[in-house]
Amino acid sequence: MRYAVALLSAVLLVAGCATNSSTGISIDSSNQNVVLGNSTLGEALEFGNAQTSIVNERLLAQVKVTNTSSEVQNLQYRFNWYDAQGLEVDNGNSPWKPFIVYAGDSVTLQGVALSSNATNFRVSLRNVQ
Repeated sequence: MRYAVALLSAVLLVAGCATNSSTGISIDSSNQNVVLGNSTLGEALEFGNAQTSIVNERLLAQVKVTNTSSEVQNLQYRFNWYDAQGLEVDNGNSPWKPFIVYAGDSVTLQGVALSSNATNFRVSLRNVQ
């Protein structure tokens, strides 16, 4: 069973990397890994630890993003939600939401799972197209 969970986690991580590689950056709450698909964006941003809490029986997630560059970053983000087995519970339906982070400033991204089965999340960021 432990092997199956490890294998499933590895598959999800690889699938997540493949899906998000063109989008920019993703942060996985289960292990705090940052996956870079855009090295320029990766150099411009720094991430605080992901935090979670339960609000009205739903997982609330927060991630601090700091712009370490001297340029304004016009970005989009979205949360994907996963259950305890690592299976996605929102079917990838989370919309991309725009945000701006000015040079040297920080923004806290926040999302609430639609399903009460969500125990982990991944937040993805990309440049506005």
